[in-house]
Amino acid sequence: MIGDVALRAVQRIRHEVDGGFALMPVENLPGRLVQRHGRGSHVIELEGVLYGDTAKDDLAALQDLARSGDEQVFTADIVTALDLGHVVVERFVAGQIAGHVDHYAYRLRLVESPELPEPATVGLGLGFGDLGFGDLGRSDLGLPDLGIDPSVLGDIADLAGDVAGAVDAAMDAVDTLQSLAAAAGGLAVGSPVQPLADEIGKLGQLADRASGAVAAVVSAFFEG
Repeated sequence: MIGDVALRAVQRIRHEVDGGFALMPVENLPGRLVQRHGRGSHVIELEGVLYGDTAKDDLAALQDLARSGDEQVFTADIVTALDLGHVVVERFVAGQIAGHVDHYAYRLRLVESPELPEPATVGLGLGFGDLGFGDLGRSDLGLPDLGIDPSVLGDIADLAGDVAGAVDAAMDAVDTLQSLAAAAGGLAVGSPVQPLADEIGKLGQLADRASGAVAAVVSAFFEG
């Protein structure tokens, strides 16, 4: 049967399956290398004759089955040993036999229609624990100890903040100098450059400290 349609007067049933092998030539190897990419679909071919009072109705049922394209369950002795779930009618051919009233020959080609696997899911923010690695550290993964003192990185961050603050102060001093020069209008008001010089001196000292911290990090990464 195919679904709820009973096949009458089946004269021939043929089962075929492609093993899914690919033949690849290898230099100086007699024959071909055989590699399997997966089993092909089961194919069932049936041939038979419809006749008698129900021949037209049976023919119409098969035609409707082929036209719908729906998945069906196929049962027959030839597929008992197969893990065959659903099939679809890939091809249907029918012919009326001349000289015989209500006699119709038919041929069906059924192809296995397997179920699709569940779609893969991808989660965001996965850590070692989510991936089944537990509390593995760098040494557990075979990575070398780079000899980096984590406190050095904190010092660099602090120094970067100090440098940024000094730069802002220097810019404020420049603005002050420009304002004084405009207000003085050429009068002798002393040297307005001194505040700027002081701030730049502070900036230079902080830059030296930052350079020393960066050198320590570079040494730890590439020389340790």
